[in-house]
Amino acid sequence: MLVESLFAGPALATVPRVLGFIDRDPDSPTFGCCDRAYWHYRLIDMANSRAQEAGLLLTLAWLHPDPGNPFSGKDVLLDWIRGVWRFWLAARNADGSTVEVYPNERSFCATSFSAAAFIESVRLLGGPAGFEEELRLAEPTFLWLGSHANPDVANQMAASLHALSGYAALTGDAKITAMVRERGAEMRALLREDGAFVEYDGLDVGYQTVTLSSLTAVTRLTPELLWLRDAIGRGLSAIEPCIGEAGEVDWRGNSRRTQYVYPRALVAWGSPALSRLAAGLEAGSLVNPCWLDDRYTTAFAVDYFLAAMEVHHAHEHP
Repeated sequence: MLVESLFAGPALATVPRVLGFIDRDPDSPTFGCCDRAYWHYRLIDMANSRAQEAGLLLTLAWLHPDPGNPFSGKDVLLDWIRGVWRFWLAARNADGSTVEVYPNERSFCATSFSAAAFIESVRLLGGPAGFEEELRLAEPTFLWLGSHANPDVANQMAASLHALSGYAALTGDAKITAMVRERGAEMRALLREDGAFVEYDGLDVGYQTVTLSSLTAVTRLTPELLWLRDAIGRGLSAIEPCIGEAGEVDWRGNSRRTQYVYPRALVAWGSPALSRLAAGLEAGSLVNPCWLDDRYTTAFAVDYFLAAMEVHHAHEHP
């Protein structure tokens, strides 16, 4: 039987490191900023909005029920989570888009993933109750996402669909609901006959698992997109032969040279490759969130937490 702690362990081990990225001083003008290079070291002129995905990581740490989890139910985490998302809201461009790297940028990637993390965090913490003002202020971001796209990169499109689906599910906003249908159709067009979602014209195992994780979230938020389950199944079938006996991936065959696997979708859909990931984790040889650099460790740890939640759910509802 797959053990929940295989995925929760690396995620929890990442949390103290990520806490060090965050300005946790409520009296600071940058309270809630998760880009330490910006608020502390002053090495850069704008904060990377993707760093704010730490708000979802803290949410998952607060919720994780393991008795050995030192973050479970700690009220101070809720204060930090709200600070993270208020900083995100205040730092956006006037049109709701967000910056990732350079001045005056309107990053589809960063806006998609940070918005998806925001809406998932709000949803997991109980939905609109208590976050009414944040959801109202966030609406321009979702309107911006619905009117922009990057079809060369499927994982970003999937994250935008996740964000839009979550906002529509929480608010019932008719404009965003229509955008969900449109983005869903655009996403479906990116699936090739061989099951690959396009990443710069090719299959990339790592990014495909990012895409499948986002689409798995969408199936819970917008179940009327009936084509998604078949698409996810085909997407998993395309990458399962590429995952080795210890969960390793040969980066040389990937369009974007990734070496990692996001596990959430594999757990959610009972992939046969899951036992290979477990073997790699047990052996300590699999790329996991603790191994990644500051830029990507948070998003990877989030997916490990989500995989642990999928295991927990499967054990409670076999």
